[in-house]
Amino acid sequence: MIPEYFAIIGSIIASFGGAYYLYCTIQGTVQPNRVTWFFWGVFPMIVFFAQMSEGVGLIAWATFVSGLYPFLIVAASFFNPKAYWKLRKIDYAYALIAVIGIILWQVTGKGNLAIILSLIADFAVTLPTISKSFNHPESESPIAYGISTGGFFMAILAIQSWTFADSVTVFYLFATQFLLMLLTLRKSTKNPKQNE
Repeated sequence: MIPEYFAIIGSIIASFGGAYYLYCTIQGTVQPNRVTWFFWGVFPMIVFFAQMSEGVGLIAWATFVSGLYPFLIVAASFFNPKAYWKLRKIDYAYALIAVIGIILWQVTGKGNLAIILSLIADFAVTLPTISKSFNHPESESPIAYGISTGGFFMAILAIQSWTFADSVTVFYLFATQFLLMLLTLRKSTKNPKQNE
């Protein structure tokens, strides 16, 4: 176990992954799925406030940082036509699951339950990018996901209290970023192409 302030350092490192992906979005070298990235901004913010209500310490800021850059990336994707990825009907279905998660969180008002519902919904909207990373790895950035993976791993090492609220979110963030990094490392030499 390392000092808790390393959670902040890990969050900063993870944010560099988001900053790099933002740069790639502006350049048009990646094509973010807007449903995924929008809800990647929404759900960490929900989890962050739930963690705060449960008295989680500095580790909660890793969650906050994970939600900041997605909003900027979605905005940037509207300014570069090359950064557009066509949404499918299933993407909207995943978005509906996410909205239901938000409603259930508001209805229950329970911190740990909100975290669970948010992570389930977050995974639902992550599935389109997992699929895209598997089928079109050239449309994503393994460097961005790799940087974020390293940052969230450092945040895991800084966990001081191994309660559900303290640990589940940062483990989830690490696992999803690590999976996307592995999938996008298979990056093709072909040009990115739109999904049908």
